[in-house]
Amino acid sequence: MQDFFIKDLVNAAKANLISGSSDLPIQNISIDSRTIKEGDFFFAIKGENFDGHNFIPQAIEAGAAGIVVSKPINISKNIAIIEVSDTIIALGEAAKAYRNSFKNLKVAAITGSNGKTTTKEILFSILNRKYKTLANKGNFNNRIGAPLSIFELDSSYKYAVLEIGSSLFGEIDILANILAPDAAAITNIGCSHLETFQTPAGVFKEKKNIFKYLAKDGFIALNTDDEYLNTFRHCRLNGCQAHNDRLIDSNDGHSEFKKVIDFSIQNKASIYADNIKINKDGVSFILYIGSDSIPINSTQKGETFIKNALCAAAIASGFGFSINDIKIGIENFTPPRMRMEITTLKSGAVIINDAYNANPSSMQESIKTICATYADKDIILILGDMLELGVDSSKYHKELGEFISKQKVKASYLAGKDMSNTAQALKGGNVFYAPTAQDLLENLKTLSITSNTVILVKGSRGMKMEIMIGMINKDI
Repeated sequence: MQDFFIKDLVNAAKANLISGSSDLPIQNISIDSRTIKEGDFFFAIKGENFDGHNFIPQAIEAGAAGIVVSKPINISKNIAIIEVSDTIIALGEAAKAYRNSFKNLKVAAITGSNGKTTTKEILFSILNRKYKTLANKGNFNNRIGAPLSIFELDSSYKYAVLEIGSSLFGEIDILANILAPDAAAITNIGCSHLETFQTPAGVFKEKKNIFKYLAKDGFIALNTDDEYLNTFRHCRLNGCQAHNDRLIDSNDGHSEFKKVIDFSIQNKASIYADNIKINKDGVSFILYIGSDSIPINSTQKGETFIKNALCAAAIASGFGFSINDIKIGIENFTPPRMRMEITTLKSGAVIINDAYNANPSSMQESIKTICATYADKDIILILGDMLELGVDSSKYHKELGEFISKQKVKASYLAGKDMSNTAQALKGGNVFYAPTAQDLLENLKTLSITSNTVILVKGSRGMKMEIMIGMINKDI
């Protein structure tokens, strides 16, 4: 961090300075008393299962220079104490003020039901080769993680690429307000967090708020293959006023959209892919950006990767990067852990670890990708429940079973309460079901692996399906 003082935090968060000098610089922000370093400021975040106020003594003992609290506390040590009404809101407001202090920084914000992390990492691979770029790590994409990522900035960064997620209505609005992006993209609209959003239309209503706080000279990377996102393109082309409520909740509707860079894998657009080839060695295609074109060859698997690459290319192009810069970044991209992460065993069998998360649309995309990529192989599916789908969870799991029945799959190993619906809907083939991932480990002993075997492991984060990988590597 740089040039951020207690007075800046107090002003941004409308806080009360209980003790300490307002001119004291803030060196670092932390919410974890276990990782506090000398001079850090500790935000006592209150969550569903913990209260950071209970760990204030440990933070002080570790050397915290100040603490931000939302309730009165008694501390004998002479450190800075800042009191706010809500520490999560205060963290976001402070991050917003800090982000706005970087006038020359260009920020790209990415959300969507599927592919936002991969798109972020592809874009980072493009930008960071020429200019120092910040990207949020792991799942730091919520109201706590995104602000903490912002505090990693200093004047050496020219770009920041941040994915933002949402599980409640209003969260994208809050995060986009903090980031004030120069470029914004929604990868797609699918069946994610339906426990809250109910339908893809509800997901769209939430995700489109990423565009509300776009910089005046900013731009949108628009996926015109998506039926919901293509609404933007339709309205722009036809000067439509009737659809303002379907765009963003603003008074001046279309006037906020100064520039749109559309991309497509199915049709010609400002940026599109053609001559697509997909096989077990990866993908190849011709990338078109305006009147320029260039061949792309990648070891990454499936059409979904190409879609994500096109989104990243649209943002990079909008930032002024050349088509050759974009090619190099795409071709040198390596996926994050547990996202189509490929391991080849000594036997020659292939394991694809896509266990970071799952929803109905991403689950079908991953299965379709593996079946298309390894069409001549024996496909084994090891799948866990798709969580946070609300009252229709059993329906979506049943539909998954019907979908798998139409694919060329040798065997399916299924874990979780709702995966029982998938098992019942599967017609033909070998199906093994267990109520928990741990219980499924016993069934895996029946798994026969040869050099012709390809195994996909996928499920929602709470299912921890990655434990299957260790079982396969160790015991089978």
